[in-house]
Amino acid sequence: MTDLSLGVKPITRFHWKGGQWQQESSEVVEEMPITLFVNGDEYVTVALTPIDLRDWAVGFLAGEGLIASPADMTIFLWQPHDGQLWVRIPGAKVVKDRGGRYLGSCCGQSRPGFFNPADTPPLTQTLAVDMARVQGAYAELTEWSHTQHSGGLHVAGLVYDGRLLFARADVGRHNALDKLFGAALAESDVSLSECVVLFSGRLSAEIVWKVRLMGATTIVSNAAPTSLGISLADRLGITAIGFLREHDFSVFSHPGRLALPGHEPTNGL
Repeated sequence: MTDLSLGVKPITRFHWKGGQWQQESSEVVEEMPITLFVNGDEYVTVALTPIDLRDWAVGFLAGEGLIASPADMTIFLWQPHDGQLWVRIPGAKVVKDRGGRYLGSCCGQSRPGFFNPADTPPLTQTLAVDMARVQGAYAELTEWSHTQHSGGLHVAGLVYDGRLLFARADVGRHNALDKLFGAALAESDVSLSECVVLFSGRLSAEIVWKVRLMGATTIVSNAAPTSLGISLADRLGITAIGFLREHDFSVFSHPGRLALPGHEPTNGL
């Protein structure tokens, strides 16, 4: 997995503790505006942590409907001094008036109508989610996230057959998920419908929508869901699990995918 020290910077801070000031070394997550150009046209500027940027570009553009696989992107050029990413997608129909769109690290699509569930069929794939193994994978994800001490990175991971395949991180929770999507698309042997997405952020509607675009049936987070996130997960056939801890968790939609020894899940949630 990515060395997370590449996504943070050392700083000096003044910390008030025990009635006195302490000067100490610390880390802060790196956040910078990066402008993505598609086929020579400015497409969007996003606040990102500049690690795993190819994965982000692939996942973001797949979510935008411009590509279906990394092979559709024939040129990838990162210019760190200018904060610019240049990609070429032959045959892509880029909407010209999108130039100047800006996505903050806490924002999703930053425009009205960011999803249209009425035109999207629910996922019906059966998947036996072994929560004991998922909790173990989440512990591994957490251990990886703790290799840096900024406290500012969101992480997302992909679990297949109980194993953590890979993980990605970013200052923005949406960006972390886009990076994960891009990494998954680069692995031809990975069927996302058979995977569980691990996530460190709130299960909002936009996050659930990104999971649906990925084709994954289950998302697990240590954080809370929102009301719109739950209703969208229910509508789209996604199992949404929040408040994951070492020995407990809460299921908010489609619990039938969970495999728990000696306990049949109820469908009456």
